[in-house]
Amino acid sequence: MGAYSFESIAKDLKAGKYAPVYFFAGEEPFYAQQLLQLIEKGILDESERSFNQTVLYGKETNMLQILEEAKRFPMMSERIVVVVKEAQHLKAADWELLAGYLDQPQPSTVLAFGHMHKKLDKRSKAGKAIKANTVFLESDPLRDYQVMPWLEKELGAKGFRCSSNVVAAMAEQVGTDLSRLHKEVEKLDVAMGDRRDLSADDIERHIGISKDYNNFELVAAIAERNIAKAFKIVHYFSKNPKEHPVQMTTGILFNFVNNLLQYHSMKGKPEKSIASALKIHPYFLKQFAQASRHYSGAHALVMLEELLIFDRKCKGVIPSSANEYEHLREWLIKCVL
Repeated sequence: MGAYSFESIAKDLKAGKYAPVYFFAGEEPFYAQQLLQLIEKGILDESERSFNQTVLYGKETNMLQILEEAKRFPMMSERIVVVVKEAQHLKAADWELLAGYLDQPQPSTVLAFGHMHKKLDKRSKAGKAIKANTVFLESDPLRDYQVMPWLEKELGAKGFRCSSNVVAAMAEQVGTDLSRLHKEVEKLDVAMGDRRDLSADDIERHIGISKDYNNFELVAAIAERNIAKAFKIVHYFSKNPKEHPVQMTTGILFNFVNNLLQYHSMKGKPEKSIASALKIHPYFLKQFAQASRHYSGAHALVMLEELLIFDRKCKGVIPSSANEYEHLREWLIKCVL
């Protein structure tokens, strides 16, 4: 049936252009949830749904029951709608039955599957048939470098105006979970009322992200070699360990130092190609330019080696009586002071 995107599928659904079978899969459930909601709420009128719409769950059903519903004829409506949520719980043999149905689907039925948090086995005969004969979309989690552009687009769609610094702080704190990011944008839309200029204070007030104490600010302090600010942030983390687990900070520091090493090796190349190679938003290039003035390539290599030691101490591989945050302070003294 060709390649599909979330945007193209959503556009067709909103325009009343329906396919016989939809299959939404992948480890990122956000797009599947959005599209299933469009199908569940947008195809039939409320008065038609009681007789002509069925919602089933993979744990509680099987393909025989699903296809029995799909093969029904509509009552006082043009269509039957069958939505199968949590379809990843269906058995492998069920997909063989679906492959048979796809040869001649019921023309008056819209059948939609949400195969959440898991990819479809597209190497199997049934998997190949599903991909070839349905409106198929598989969504992977966003990479870190993709979060800021996605969030900028979501905020822009709501009419918000804000600096890259504000978007970066929000993205760093909320993470790559699109459902959570979407909910936070929706929350801001309601909380801000008619105001569309978004500041760091607004983010802190409505989302609960401290504009002064987060991993984004810690990396910024390290990049500018502001040891006093870095120590202050780590002290704050140590007082709020549940909100600021060291494991997350470690991963972010590893990513920062790795990128700093790559930045040194690519100096002199166009900014666009550097950002692409590092898989970062171009906004962050100025941070690496600043860091490269404070830390040479050789120093960055030492930072990486010391991070490995720090990580082993935190995991107990290297015995130590100090706690995780004391190890983090020790790393700062050795590498940033």
